[in-house]
Formats: sequence, C-alpha cells, structure tokens
Amino acid sequence: MSEQDTDRAPMSPEEQKVYQARQKHRAIILAGLLFFMVILFYFITIVKISGGS
Repeated sequence: MSEQDTDRAPMSPEEQKVYQARQKHRAIILAGLLFFMVILFYFITIVKISGGS
C-alpha cells in the first residue's frame, strides 16, 4: 500500500475550493471536447454513408 505524503500540510478550505473549481473547469472543458468529437465523428460518418466524396 502507498503511504500518504507527510511533507505536505492538509489543504485549507480556501485552497480546497480553488482546487475543486479547477477540477470542475477542467471537467467541463473535457466534456465539451468529447461532445465536439462525438458530433464530428457523427457528421463524418453521415457524409461517408451518404456517398459524399
């Protein structure tokens, strides 16, 4: 099993809020990119199936 870092102090409530805000922002960006990729692949597939060059 891994040991916890004893060098670091636990995060203060303010630091924890900032950390969680960054995580949320990163998750929203990644979800947007994933959604864009899904739509892009969908349209590429439709164009290929419909016989478009």
